[in-house]
Amino acid sequence: MMPVSLRFSSSCVLALVASAGLTLAGDIIKLKSGEKLDGVILSETATEVKIEIQASKTVKETKTVQRKDIVELVKATPDQFAAVELAKLVPTKDLMSDAEYQNVIAEKLEPFLKKYPTSRHKGEVEAILKTYQEEMAQAKSGAKKLEGTWITPAELDWNAYNFEARLRRVEMEKLLKANKYEAAYRLLAELETTKPASVETVRALELFKAVLPEMEKTLERLAAEQPIKSKNRLEGVKSLSPEDQKRFEEALKQEEADLKLRLEEDRKAKLGITAFSEYDLKSLTDAKLALTKEAARINKLDLDATKAAATTFQTGLKNFYDKSYLAAQSNFETAAKVFGKDSFVKERADLAKKAAVEASRAAAEASAAKPTAEDGEAKPGAAKSGKAGEPAKTAAGAPVKKAPTVASTPEEEVEEAPAEEPASKLPLILIAGAALLIVILLVVKSLAKKKASAGDE
Repeated sequence: MMPVSLRFSSSCVLALVASAGLTLAGDIIKLKSGEKLDGVILSETATEVKIEIQASKTVKETKTVQRKDIVELVKATPDQFAAVELAKLVPTKDLMSDAEYQNVIAEKLEPFLKKYPTSRHKGEVEAILKTYQEEMAQAKSGAKKLEGTWITPAELDWNAYNFEARLRRVEMEKLLKANKYEAAYRLLAELETTKPASVETVRALELFKAVLPEMEKTLERLAAEQPIKSKNRLEGVKSLSPEDQKRFEEALKQEEADLKLRLEEDRKAKLGITAFSEYDLKSLTDAKLALTKEAARINKLDLDATKAAATTFQTGLKNFYDKSYLAAQSNFETAAKVFGKDSFVKERADLAKKAAVEASRAAAEASAAKPTAEDGEAKPGAAKSGKAGEPAKTAAGAPVKKAPTVASTPEEEVEEAPAEEPASKLPLILIAGAALLIVILLVVKSLAKKKASAGDE
């Protein structure tokens, strides 16, 4: 999901743009009637002003206003016109690369700030720049923005199946909004064939189901209008030059060949609703009959149950990525009950099963190899191993009897003689000390006698 900081960034930018009046085109004319015209002044005379305004999202209109009817005329500055254009950069487009963000920053946003450092629109443009810098960092990390939501690299990895389906569903939704039903249906058919277990395929089915009545009306209208359209088309050709007529006939033949090829491809692909042309009555009639059958099929689908199974499959994909193989196996097997014909679902289920078995085996081996408490500590009364070359002794210090060999019997067992303890050295030290003391005393006594004798003399 998109980080909260980026969501707030985009909304703040739009709020700043609106508060600064950047949604306006620039020049403003206020009339005595109270009407306000917002657009671009094309020309002025002493008596009138011509201004181009945006009548609708796609239509521009030029109006001529008498000066006597004008209360106030405010002309936009160059930086305002530039800021108006920059305001169109938000919200940002989906799936932009970090290079595309950088191009907009370097070629549009930063040049404005350098050229108009004191513009009163500087804050709004800086807010747009901040949004682009933040989103560029996201794109550099490998994340992708789709429908205003950021998808992390990790999710793009484990949920690639659904992300690819989502791209098709988004494209299909745009075609439906443009009333391009045939092209939209082809994407739906592709999703049902290649990504049947995707939550996005279920969403696509829901969207197409909602437009089925409108598509049926469209085909009925086209079929009713076809004879008149074809007649008018042919009548219009008569007014063309011989050379243009020849080009038209060649184009018409190519059109018919293209339709024939598309119909053949649709039949091979077993497409529910085949191609049609507004100038070919048979293709329109066939498409209408096919739509009736396809609508019946779609309306019979239990989309709630299908969505639940698709969600379970998606959860299994995440489980597998997290190495929760038993949970993944369970979810894949549940999904396979609904999407049994999808080879990808079966493949995932088999992989999860193998991975779960392997993980269980590895855990068992690790457990067996791990030393236990009994292996690390001697049991009470157990024999203690002596130093190299010394006989083993029990905990009490008694010698351990040798175990009988294969060729010996219990009666032949020989008890090892205990090793002789070395004699204590303490008595010898005491005797030597006493002898030394006696010698010292004798020497002292002898010296005393000699001293006494010397005194008498």
